[in-house]
Amino acid sequence: MNLNQSIQRYAVVLAMIAIAVASRLLPHPPNFTPLAAMCLFAGAVTVTPRLIAAAVVVAMLISDAVIGFHGLMPAVYAALLANFVIGQKLVGQNAGALRVVGGSLLGSVSFFLVTNFAVWIAVYPSTMTGLAACFTAAIPFFQYTLAGDLLYSGLFFGVFALVANREQSALRTKLAMQPARIAE
Repeated sequence: MNLNQSIQRYAVVLAMIAIAVASRLLPHPPNFTPLAAMCLFAGAVTVTPRLIAAAVVVAMLISDAVIGFHGLMPAVYAALLANFVIGQKLVGQNAGALRVVGGSLLGSVSFFLVTNFAVWIAVYPSTMTGLAACFTAAIPFFQYTLAGDLLYSGLFFGVFALVANREQSALRTKLAMQPARIAE
């Protein structure tokens, strides 16, 4: 990949981050945001996702400054950033639909477990009954997390694949139109 392609790829990912964070400020069902899917996508398509991970944290901090800070932010941020690792290790750059769906499902489940475990520690009694009550109360929210993650993952990876296919097609057309070189 040349420098121009790298810059374009990072620009696309950063634009997706801006859109994803802005979507937190619009009315939406609980946990139905593109943030986890965006992290999964960025982990899969960027060679060095540290810059993107830092951008996500900064963008989350900015949007949380508008929405309101809370004590569970470290758990939420950690669960979101785990999607980078899932994107890198499970999905990868040339991911098919099965890997994207699998990564999205794993991200949704890990977000549910991590954030609700943090809620249990912060809010509920430190008993097995408290743990069960916490996770039971969280079940209705999981459908939104799952639906949002699957929808937005499909959207991000689908658009990216369409753009990549269009670029490859344009390159093939350009190469086909060049005159053949005669070996001397």
